[in-house]
Amino acid sequence: MSEVLENLERNLREQVKCYTELYDLGKSKQKALIENSVQEIDKITAREEQLFPDVKRLEKERLLFTEQIGLELGQAPESLTLVVLAERFPVLQGVHSDLERVIGELQRIHDINTQLLQQSMGIVNFTLGLLMYQEKNTYTHPGRNGKDMDEKLHLLDWRI
Repeated sequence: MSEVLENLERNLREQVKCYTELYDLGKSKQKALIENSVQEIDKITAREEQLFPDVKRLEKERLLFTEQIGLELGQAPESLTLVVLAERFPVLQGVHSDLERVIGELQRIHDINTQLLQQSMGIVNFTLGLLMYQEKNTYTHPGRNGKDMDEKLHLLDWRI
C-alpha cells in the first residue's frame, strides 16, 4: 500500500504544480484583460491549452491510484475522496491542503476573469448596438411607403 500512497502523493503534488501554473496564467490573463491586450490573451490561452492534457492525464492516474487503494481497503473508490484519504493517511494531509488552497485561488481568479470578459463583451455589444441599430426611425427617406416607415434603420444599412 505504501507504494500506491507514494504514487498518489507524487501525482497530487504534480497536480498542485499544474494548478499553480494555471493560477499564475490566470493572473497574467487578468492583467491582459484589463489592458485589453488581445495578443497576450491569445498567448496565455495557448499555454493554458498545453497544460490541459497534463491535468487530464494526472486526474486519470489519480483515479487509478484511488481505485487501487479502494481495492486494498475493501471500499468503493467513489467513497475515497481526498478528504477521507487525508484523514486515513496523514502523509496526504499536506498535499491535500495545498491542492485545496490552489484550486480555491484558481476558482477565484477564474470568476474574476469571467466577469471581466462579460464586461468587455457587454461594451462590445453596446458599441455595436450603437453603430448598427436604432430603436426608432429618426428620419424618413423620400419615396418610402408607410410600410417601410416602421422598419428599423441601421447605421450600416446596405440599401442606402
